Amino acid sequence: MAGMKYRHLLPTSSAQLRGYTLLELITVIALTSILLGVASPWLQQWLWRMQVEAVVQSWSADLQTARLQALRSGQALRLQRLNHCQSLPLVNGDWRCGWQLHKVDGNNALVVLNHVLAGEVMVQMSPAHNSLDINAMGEPVAGGLRLVVQAKRSTAASLGRVICINIAGRLRVLAGNTCT
Repeated sequence: MAGMKYRHLLPTSSAQLRGYTLLELITVIALTSILLGVASPWLQQWLWRMQVEAVVQSWSADLQTARLQALRSGQALRLQRLNHCQSLPLVNGDWRCGWQLHKVDGNNALVVLNHVLAGEVMVQMSPAHNSLDINAMGEPVAGGLRLVVQAKRSTAASLGRVICINIAGRLRVLAGNTCT
């Protein structure tokens, strides 16, 4: 061990300290900016689609949760929209701020579940309702509803989703904004 030689890992001369030239650096930056410019619209559409899908899944899951809880407890529940994310009052049927699930007991309402949205996704119920009652048997009281979820900044119909609730309470999720 006494006779081991150590190799120096650091360069010893200035000839070994070569970096990139300015031209190489500018070329890499230009190619990166071109790639980002091409990918940016696709990435934005993908982000909007993910926002819409997240809201659709949350609303559907919360409605199913409400139905199961009503069925288990034998108590009526209400899915109620929130309206505090905008400075102006929301029109009837606009659920973009989120929703709460309430246990209805006479005049008292106990919040069971709270789902707050930032208003970045348009959520419109048609016919316009600000709440959806679920009876003690787990059935939505109002049937024939359509909940359209669409990205706020995009008008592309392909990014929108619609939740259709028929009279029997069956849910269907479709692309676009109509239930047909």
